[in-house]
Amino acid sequence: MITLSIRSLVGNAAAVFSKSYGAVTRRAEELRCSRQTLYDHARRVERRLQTPEPAAAPEPVELEVPAAGAVLDEATQRRFATTAFATGISLRQIEDLLRVILRDDAPDHSTIGRWVKQEAEKAAAVLEVLDAAAAPRIQTLAMDEIFFGGGRPWWGSNRRA
Repeated sequence: MITLSIRSLVGNAAAVFSKSYGAVTRRAEELRCSRQTLYDHARRVERRLQTPEPAAAPEPVELEVPAAGAVLDEATQRRFATTAFATGISLRQIEDLLRVILRDDAPDHSTIGRWVKQEAEKAAAVLEVLDAAAAPRIQTLAMDEIFFGGGRPWWGSNRRA
């Protein structure tokens, strides 16, 4: 059995859900597979994205955390917060996660926001150079371009913008 990456499955599903004339045929020809295969992949992605039926509430689990909470130095807390924010977790959610680990020693969301902003400012110069080098090579930047056919002239990733 051949295992496809999530990227391939999502790309195939995007062709199906885009409702763009000929998208499925073009994608199938590009991958040298049948159109039916793409429809099967779209169904798999759709099933995985559906919310599961609520299960019976599990028994609560007590974490073994020392009474004073775990000890993480500030640099590790900053790295955790920055990485979590970059993956899409909100500042308040990051605060909640750090409170699970550090209890009362956890920073509040405003401190976490300052940390994230400082790290973003440090990264800005590097990202500016990377953006300039990568921009000419970008063919598809985001899923919404696949779904909407890239025809939104106000969108920054659209070359017509």
